[in-house]
Amino acid sequence: MKIIKPNIGEIHEISDLRKALLENIEEYEIREKYIKNNEDENLGVEKFEFRNCMFENCKYIQSNFENAYFSDIIFKNCDFSNSNFSKAGFNKVEFISCKLTGCDFIESDIFNVYINESNLVYANLSNSSFRDVRIENSNLQASSMNEVKFKDIAFLECNLNKVQLFRTKLKGIDFSTCELNGITVDIPDLSGMIVNEFQALELSKLLGLKIK
Repeated sequence: MKIIKPNIGEIHEISDLRKALLENIEEYEIREKYIKNNEDENLGVEKFEFRNCMFENCKYIQSNFENAYFSDIIFKNCDFSNSNFSKAGFNKVEFISCKLTGCDFIESDIFNVYINESNLVYANLSNSSFRDVRIENSNLQASSMNEVKFKDIAFLECNLNKVQLFRTKLKGIDFSTCELNGITVDIPDLSGMIVNEFQALELSKLLGLKIK
């Protein structure tokens, strides 16, 4: 799998995203910005496009990014807890050490995305499409990934305990380095998934097997 990295280029630092949104309300686009140390709540960012930007040490709690589009973006040490990214698009995006607890990514398109050392506990990623995505050293415990379409995805050293995976095909996906206890999944969708021997014992419980 080859993930295309964000192409940031030359960016100009700003300290107030809300002000930038107001200044660009007609174009609905934020481009070539470096947003640093900005904190706000309940931002309304619906349908905005973000291109060639970097967000660092920002905190946007309970904000609305529904139908937003992100291309060539780096999020570093950002907190989006309980924000809405439903029906959003992500292409060539990195989340590094971010807090995405309780975020809603329902029906999102997630392509060429790298997530590292981030917290997605209780996130809802259901009905989304993932292609060329790498998630590592991250916590997705009790997240929902129901009816998700995966193509070329890698999970490395992730906490996937109690994840919901109803109607999500898992064939060919390698979970062997992850924690995978107590997942909820349709039995036919287990076919072809790659696990280690300890995970296989845990998953055997779903099949009603008793191993001596």
